[in-house]
Amino acid sequence: MVVTASIGSGDAWTLRAVPDAVPELRRRAVAFAKANGASEDVGYSVALAVSETVTNAVVHAYAGREPGPVVVRCRVDGEGLVIEVVDEGSGIAARDDSPGIGQGLALVGALARTLEIKSRPDGAGTVVTMSFGAAAQAPEAPGLEPLCGLALEKVADVSCLDVVTGGVLRRATAEVAGDPELTAWLRGAAPPAKPGTATWRALRGGGAQVVVHDPSVPRSPGGTGEQLGLTWWIAIPLEGADGTPAALWGLGGRDSGRPVPPDDVIRALADAARTGLAEEAQRAVLRARLALP
Repeated sequence: MVVTASIGSGDAWTLRAVPDAVPELRRRAVAFAKANGASEDVGYSVALAVSETVTNAVVHAYAGREPGPVVVRCRVDGEGLVIEVVDEGSGIAARDDSPGIGQGLALVGALARTLEIKSRPDGAGTVVTMSFGAAAQAPEAPGLEPLCGLALEKVADVSCLDVVTGGVLRRATAEVAGDPELTAWLRGAAPPAKPGTATWRALRGGGAQVVVHDPSVPRSPGGTGEQLGLTWWIAIPLEGADGTPAALWGLGGRDSGRPVPPDDVIRALADAARTGLAEEAQRAVLRARLALP
């Protein structure tokens, strides 16, 4: 049963945290977004974000006990849309099966303009607050932006740089050799964060992670691989001062473009990622090791 309550310029719905709640709450949130003028792109982001956050509550919030409520609240805030997903369960901080906020919520962080996760102030449970609307300003990555150009000098056809902010990935910059239109598209695309991607493995396992496309396997429709015609991709975590990933450097080859780099080049990239590539001196060392002019 869905409980609907007016909250002024918004709506709220409560369901038991069971699998059937996911599509129902997603449908209602998207309908609210579109009724309030959301674009197709924002509606798509809302659909994915609500699916991920409600699924998180269904799978984790009440693990080992009877499912309790999951609430989705939507409201208009200025020119944007704010969505809250609330549960009364054990809370994200109590989970030990996923580092950080987990790959599902990492995807949400890439889709939403803002993402905040905190405990309920009046008891057990978690409140996930997301906002959608005008595009968020790209995060700053001082000293790291030149890495895309470095990759395209000799190693790759495509490169991007994603900054880890609050446990999620935000795209700082990207470049597709000789294609300004695709460069603009890639800069605005959400970093992939689901299991099986090179990004996911790099953030969790460390070191350079390589994925080579199998031509017999269809690419995800509308995904980065299909849009760019990627034949391979390497994701390299760049360590911060505390030894944890502070950013992720991605580089890849396109159809009829550069081949997969040899093992010694991949090792050079992975080694350099641990040396502080925000410094020009360290980038110069990497160029020399790659025999770049």
